[in-house]
Amino acid sequence: MFRLSFVFAAMAAIALPVAGQSVFRPPQMPGAFQPVVGSGATYHITTASNSEVQFSYAVVGKEGDAYWLEIRSTMAKGGMVMKQLMSMPGGGQTPQIQRMIMQAAGQPPMELPVSMINGAAAHAQTPNAAGPRALGEKVGTETVTVPAGTFECEHYRSVSNGKNADVWVSAKVSPYGLVKMISGETRMELQKVLSNETSQITGEPKKLPGFAGHN
Repeated sequence: MFRLSFVFAAMAAIALPVAGQSVFRPPQMPGAFQPVVGSGATYHITTASNSEVQFSYAVVGKEGDAYWLEIRSTMAKGGMVMKQLMSMPGGGQTPQIQRMIMQAAGQPPMELPVSMINGAAAHAQTPNAAGPRALGEKVGTETVTVPAGTFECEHYRSVSNGKNADVWVSAKVSPYGLVKMISGETRMELQKVLSNETSQITGEPKKLPGFAGHN
């Protein structure tokens, strides 16, 4: 059953230091990854400690059966963009990350070596291949208003450690369908639906220093 600990633990540490760089650590998203090139969504997250962060998810390209998913953060210390190329194996299997490129504000882009991707993926966004059942039990269909507008949503609820976690999803929002999420004092709401998105990473990616095994 889907749990919301993914998002809230990530708020305490958005980045993980690796070889003097920062491995981007966005919140994990519920539901199935349904990519449409050029589409995306921006979310605002608040936590019990009153910390706030904004993340955007955008599908910015396709190579064969793999999609480029770009995840962008806006924080007080500056922004970060991570782009990862993910294969779509189908058959209910989890998409696999093939490449990962990150760029901090004012810095050149860095590409992680293939040998690091599996480890870094644990701190990144690994899309879910599961369907609605992974969201918990369906509560019903509800009209939800968030800063991005009003959406007809499917409402799901799961329970973890005796606490409810509620998720509202809509097929009109790509790539994850998420419109709103609440668990305790933590909230995640859709701020804007994105369209005609292209990559915000600029420049030629450099190899991450201190690691062998780059392809």
